[in-house]
Amino acid sequence: MTPPLTFRRGASDDAEALANLAARTFLETYRDFEEVQDNADYVAKHFQVPAVARLLADPQAATLLAVWGADLAGYSVLRAGTPPSCVSGAKPLQLERFYLAEAATGRGEGTRFLRAVQAEARRLGALTLWLGVYHRNARAIRFYEARGFRQIGERDFPFGGKIFVDPVYAIAVDEIRFPEPTGLTRES
Repeated sequence: MTPPLTFRRGASDDAEALANLAARTFLETYRDFEEVQDNADYVAKHFQVPAVARLLADPQAATLLAVWGADLAGYSVLRAGTPPSCVSGAKPLQLERFYLAEAATGRGEGTRFLRAVQAEARRLGALTLWLGVYHRNARAIRFYEARGFRQIGERDFPFGGKIFVDPVYAIAVDEIRFPEPTGLTRES
């Protein structure tokens, strides 16, 4: 039996392992949605070690890692900044990224990881958590909606030379729901 994940803040010496995980989880998540070359180009721009090192050093971002022993199994990025106009909740914080490796899904680990994200958001003083999600990523949308996130608007997301209109979801940090895992569905 695989042990449960543990969670910790990312540090500068995590850059290489996180770059590898970020590339892998992005490609796992979007392999069936968009052109292979567009996905590869996005990975090359956003998930190389120098880009990830900048992310880990960014004072506007908090990176939380999900860990199995010494191996990374997931990561999230919480980012301060100006949200889209549809986000009206107090003290908003963006859940910019929330990924788990496929091997970590379907066992309730996504819910446990979101609890850790909630705790980090509270620590950072956020009262509202918001995110954009790819409109074709039904698994992620189901995951967020089952935890109480509601669509409040849309935003443009440039990718592969196109502009996608992604739904924006939000929730009060203290209103996130944590259903008991059934072990029967895959979580994002």
